[in-house]
Parts: sequence; structure tokens; C-alpha cells
Amino acid sequence: MLKDTLKSIQRLSVIITGCALLAACGSDSADSTDVSTSKPLVLNPRIQLTQGLSTTKQYALNATQTLQIIQSGLYGHASVQGDTFTYQANADAQGTDQVKIAIVSSNKIETINWLVRINEPTPRFTTLALGDTSKNKTWQCVNDNSIHQGVVWASPLQPAMQTYAWGDWLPTLPAFQAQCQFTDSDGNSQACTTDRLVEYANQQNWCGRNDWRLPESYEVKGLVSEQDYALDNNQAAIDPYFFTATGFESYWLANDNNPSHADNIAPTLDFATGRHTAVMQNKRKPKSVMLVSGVKRDTTLPSEQEKPQVEKDSFIRLDNSGQPLPKALQDDDYATTPWRCLDDMRGLVRDNLYLRDKQFSYVYWLTPNPQDITNTGQQLAMQAGVPKAIDDVNQAQFCGRSDWRLPTADELAMLLYKGEQDSDYSLLYAASLNQPEHGDYWVKTASGYGLYSLPTTVSLQPKSATDADIGRILLIATEFENRATEDPRSVNNHGKPNFDSLRQAYANNRDYWPQPFVDDMLNYQELGTMPKPSFPNDNPYSKLKVTLGEKLFFDPFLSQAGDVACSSCHDPKLSWGDRREVSIGHDRQRGKRNAPTIVNSAFLPVLFWDSRAATLEQQALMPIQDPVEMAETLPRLLSRLNAHPQYPNLFKQAFPENTMNTDITEQQLGMALATFQRTIISNKSRFDTFVTQVESTRDTSALSDKELWGLDIFRRNGRCVNCHMGAEFTDHKMQNVGLTYYQGFYEDLGLYNVDGKSSSVGKFKTPSLRDVMNNHPWFHNGLLDTMVGIISMYSAGMADNAAFGWNKYDPTYPVLSKQIRPLNLTVAEAKALETFLSAITAPTRQTPATKFELGIN
Repeated sequence: MLKDTLKSIQRLSVIITGCALLAACGSDSADSTDVSTSKPLVLNPRIQLTQGLSTTKQYALNATQTLQIIQSGLYGHASVQGDTFTYQANADAQGTDQVKIAIVSSNKIETINWLVRINEPTPRFTTLALGDTSKNKTWQCVNDNSIHQGVVWASPLQPAMQTYAWGDWLPTLPAFQAQCQFTDSDGNSQACTTDRLVEYANQQNWCGRNDWRLPESYEVKGLVSEQDYALDNNQAAIDPYFFTATGFESYWLANDNNPSHADNIAPTLDFATGRHTAVMQNKRKPKSVMLVSGVKRDTTLPSEQEKPQVEKDSFIRLDNSGQPLPKALQDDDYATTPWRCLDDMRGLVRDNLYLRDKQFSYVYWLTPNPQDITNTGQQLAMQAGVPKAIDDVNQAQFCGRSDWRLPTADELAMLLYKGEQDSDYSLLYAASLNQPEHGDYWVKTASGYGLYSLPTTVSLQPKSATDADIGRILLIATEFENRATEDPRSVNNHGKPNFDSLRQAYANNRDYWPQPFVDDMLNYQELGTMPKPSFPNDNPYSKLKVTLGEKLFFDPFLSQAGDVACSSCHDPKLSWGDRREVSIGHDRQRGKRNAPTIVNSAFLPVLFWDSRAATLEQQALMPIQDPVEMAETLPRLLSRLNAHPQYPNLFKQAFPENTMNTDITEQQLGMALATFQRTIISNKSRFDTFVTQVESTRDTSALSDKELWGLDIFRRNGRCVNCHMGAEFTDHKMQNVGLTYYQGFYEDLGLYNVDGKSSSVGKFKTPSLRDVMNNHPWFHNGLLDTMVGIISMYSAGMADNAAFGWNKYDPTYPVLSKQIRPLNLTVAEAKALETFLSAITAPTRQTPATKFELGIN
């Protein structure tokens, strides 16, 4: 019983919600060694540590209690010795770590979630007293000591409970269903708008400040955490220690001053992974708010950077073929190891000028060479010399490119930096650019051409030029990679349908259903009812084999320690899965992947998430030998089975044809387990009833209006059938949906680990969606436990993973499947889609199917 309870704890995600005030969550001091039974146990302790330091906490345990680690951290070492918990931060770590421990007794388990913020010697954030004299104000102030130095944030501790219309929208509270704390002197609710909130914060002098405002987009993006919380633990990508309750809500930004937007829409931004771009929303629609106080400092602009990136982190030096010089030579001087071009990999470039809407962009600079036409010593007139010089450069195809051009004024300004206030702008990267000559340089402007003075200039505005002026050239090339966009067939087609018309459209044979939104109609298979499973000729069905396979499946005898059975990870009461993110195996080891259900495994052409087994007979033997799962060897297991008091006779009955060999064989073991698994098939779902009735009587009543709309979204606006097609709701192919964690802590290369092909990195098997609502958590790593989260991720187009910097030259860098593209589903569409997924989910079969159900005579 205790072991089962511990297992249930380990499958929980560690989602720290924080407390209303830091003081209520436990000490922020690193000295936590008090043992006190008079104080209640702090279940969510929070602490800050400097890199390399440790904290110790001693717990008051009685004779029946033990202290155990349930989940260790990522950025330090957690240990337990007796009644003492110790956490040692790594010397180079930075971020917020999560550790889960438990006080275990014979009849009770107390789970303790530690949240440890590891800081550099000077922490990026500190908290400030809010100073609000009114009651029930659930906000906190956070001071930024680093990226936006001097800026203070005010963030709500319950953002979902405090929502506002944007700025100048002034309806009453019931009109737009926002929620906030504003009341007039009579206690009546006042309009919940951002203007009213800003006014209130300044009146109350929050944190001693009266210059509160809505943040700019670049300011909010600067809060995105250095750790990818949204992928690791289903949390927002923002530091959970200082921004304790920030989630996937959308937050209002300051207006973009676009006159066409002034009356109806304003920008928002959320902290969901891969969605750190401003999205325009109707001002009337309530959203969450964070306020900011302090001087605006756009760190993507050279004039406002506190610390510009150093040269070695800014560029990759390329040879004349466009390939990088070896990393060991990147720091050499030009005379020793000459380079031809620079790949500009600065984050500030991507975030500001060169990440265009719907396109990723790459920026290259042509390094001046005194020995050829790129020599910046030559001065050229615009009409007479510049076009020919550029044409000559492109004819020469330096770095394998023929798209070199003059930079715009903004582009050239990205090479400049203004260090001290009131100083001139200086060329920051002269060494990487091979010391271009001093003088005026041509730039493209909105009205024609202008001249920039390098290496220093007083203004970022170029000087106007005439045909008689002369200047030097420093050339740029930009390359754009289109980002996936919404399927044009679904654009402007997200409204609620006419349900009478929708029923009429689906009250036909499936061949006449509305055309699905798929990319490859030739290989498309329409959704349908399940066929009967087939049994291979070399392992035909027999009742005795099913009975033997079932006994083996539930018997921990197959594992080395005798404590892990196949059913430990594939429990019929849990839909033949285990409801964990990843499974627990031999010696309490955590696996790397989520345990898929065995339901309908008879129909799978390949097995495991990475397709490393071609048959169920092969698959059945692999977990037994896996050192993390059952950790047994086949020779030792067969020896134990042959010495078992029951199994030899059961195998003889199941395999009567095996008259020449009386010993149990490896092949027989796999065949028995495979035969049993083939009998675990889906029960009939309401969708199956719908299809049957439609094709026999044109009756569509088996699905509700919402479920029928969900079916239409599944086939069309949601594009689900591009991968989840046919009777089994899968194409059985391998796809990369952007969850590779490439070169990260949770890296899993998927199919690449099996076939070694660079094109296979990050690819995993498309799972069947039959009975999908029974099989959470989902994805190969058990990432999400809510279907609304999955639909939201797919609707956003999953995480953008275009290769920048050195990744661009990595042949194994994972590439997102071309079937993945933004869907832009509405909330109503997402709910309808989830409802349909319930309609293709049937109650789980607990026992093997009968011969009749299997279609066996």
C-alpha cells in the first residue's frame, strides 16, 4: 500500500503555485535548520541561494517516519540523510529549481515542494513592499537589478481573478465580465480597465512610485525566463520564484499607437512557450495585467543597451563557401585565420529588426578585404560606382551568395553602440568586420540613399546625400525562412456553424463528407470504425496462449527484483497505462518516456515511441531486458521460468506443437505476451455508433451539435486528420512536433536513436487518438495532463524551432513537421474539439476480447 502511494506521488507534476506573500511561504534565509514541532509543517518552502551555496533543513520525525526524495532538482544536488534535507546549488547554475520530498509513515505521506531560486552573486530580482493601505490587494512588486535595471514590476498574485479591459474602454463591469477590486464610495463596482488600474496604483503610491504604466512588448519579453518552464513543468516561461502566480494568461501591453487600432484592439503577450510575440486583442475582452515603473529602456536598440554582446557571442565567422571556420579558430585574428563573412547571431537582431511577421530571418555581413572589390578604402558615387560594385560582388558570389546589398539605416545602426550618455555612437564590432576604413558609408533610406559616418556618428539618422557625394560600402545579405501560417482554407472561417447545415453535410456516406483540410489527399484515409485485429500466421490465436500471456503480463516474477510487472506500467484500471509523466521501473528508476496504452496495439505496424520494434513479439521482450524497466536478462528469466512450479506446464499447454523441446523458449515467451496484448481492443465509441447509423440510415443523432462541430474541426480547421486519420486515428508515421529538447536536460532524439539519420532527430510515432481522453498525460514525455493545454499548443503552431547561430550548421538540428502550422482556433472551437475527442473515447476494456469480438470463428 505504501509503495503504491509513493508511486502516485511521483506521477504528479511539480507545479508550485506559490503563496500570497513571501513571508507566508517559509523563510528566504539559507539557514533553515530549526526543528520545531510547535510550528505547522511548511509544505511549500521557498528559499534563495547564491551559486555554489547550500541549505539544510532538519525535520522533526517520529520513530515511524522517514524522509525521502521524490523528485530531485535540475540545478543542484538534493540529498536526505536521516531527518535532514540538504540542497547544494551548482556553482554555475542560475534560475529556479524545484525539489519534491516526502515525510513517509505507515499510514500517511506529507509531500513538501521546495522552490529554490539560485542567484548569481548579484540577484537579478528583489521584492519590494507594496505599500497599499487598502484591504485585499493581492499584488507584489519586483525590482529588476539586471536586464532592465531600475525598473520595478507590479504583478498580481491571482492574475486569473483580476482581469481588465484595455485602457480607454469604459463599459460597466457586467458588460465585459472583467473582475477586479475597484468600488466607489458606496461599494458599487467600478469599471475594470487598465486606465483605472494605473490611476489607482499611482494614487496608492505602490512601492513608493507614482509612474506606473502598462509595459512595452520588449519589457515583457525581457522577463522570459532563462529556463523553459512551459516545456519542463507546464508552467509559464517566467521565473516562478519572483512571479509566483503568472501563468498562460494574456497580459495587456501599451498601445502600438497605430491609429487603425485605436478604437477596437490593443496588443497582448503571454508566457506560453514559443508565443512570445504580441497578439492584437479586442480591447473589450478582459485580460490580465502587469504594471511597470521606471525609465523605458529598449535593450534591443544599440543606444539603450546596458551591456552589448561581445564579439565572440555575436558572430560566426564564415569561409568563402559560407561554412563556419572551426570553433577553435573563431577567436583568431584576421591575419592568422582570415574569414570572408559574418553570420550575425545576436539575439537583439532577431528580436528587433529581423524576426519579421511570418518569417524567420538570417543576417550576414560581408567582411571588407583590402585585396578585392569589397575594399572599404575605395569611395564610390551612388549613380556611377555603387550599383556596379554590388553587381561585381554578387557575380563573385562571396560566401556562396549572390544577394549582397546595401544595408538600411536601421540595419547598419545595429552595428553601433552608444556607451555613455551624450556620447557619439561607435562601431562596436570593428575587429569582426576586419577594421573597415573610417569615413562615410552608403545606406538605403525610405526616400533613397544616405550616408553614415563610421566608426563614430553623432546621430542614428543618416546624412542626406546627392549624386555628387561619395561613400564606402559595407554590404549585408538577409535570408528569410517562411514561418508556417494558418491554412488559408480556415482563415475567416472560425465562426459558429449553422448546425442544421452541418448535420446535413455529415448525413452522408463518408466519401461525401466535407473535404478535409489535408496536405496530401492522395494518402488520406477517412475516419471510420475499427476493423477486427489480425493474428500473424506464425503466432495464431489460441485461448490457452491468451491465458498464459495474461498471467505473464501481470506477474512481477518476470523482473529481476520481482517487483515490476508489465501491468505496473500498463494497468487496466488506468486504461492500460500508468497515468504518470514517465514510468517508474527497477529500483525506483524514472524512465525517459510516457508509457503508451496497449489498447489496439494489435493494429500497430511498429512499436514504442521511437518505432524500434517491428512486431509485438519483439516488443514484449524489450522491457524485460531494459535496465530501467524490469532489468532482467532473458537467459536468467528463462532459467527461472523453467524451474517455476507452474509455468512449464502452462507453456506446454499453450504450445503443444513444441514436442522437440521441453524447455520454455524466448520465442514462446514473446508469442504468449503478444497474443494476450492483441486481445485488448477498444470498445465501441459514440463516434462508431454515429458512423454506423449515418451510413445505414443517415441518422446523425449519435453526436450532439457540439460533438459534430468538433468532428468538423478535427477534419478541417484543426487539421488533425493530417496525422490522425483512418479508423485508428493515426497514420502510423513518425513526426517531429517540436518537443525534442535538443541539447537540453530533457533531450530525447526519438527515431534518430534507432536509425541514426539526421532527418529522424526528434521524430516520434503518431499515437492513435482512439480512447484518447483515457490516456493522459499525453506526448512521449507525458508533458501535458490537460487536453485544453494540448489544443492550445497546436493552435499556436507549437514551439518555433528555427535554427539560429551555430544550430544552423548542425546537420542534426531537429526540424518541425511541415504538417504543424498555426490554427488560430477560437475558445469555442477548442471546446468543441475537446468534446469530440470524448466522443471517440469509450470505456476501457478490462479483460481480453472474446473470439466473437475478435472476429475469430
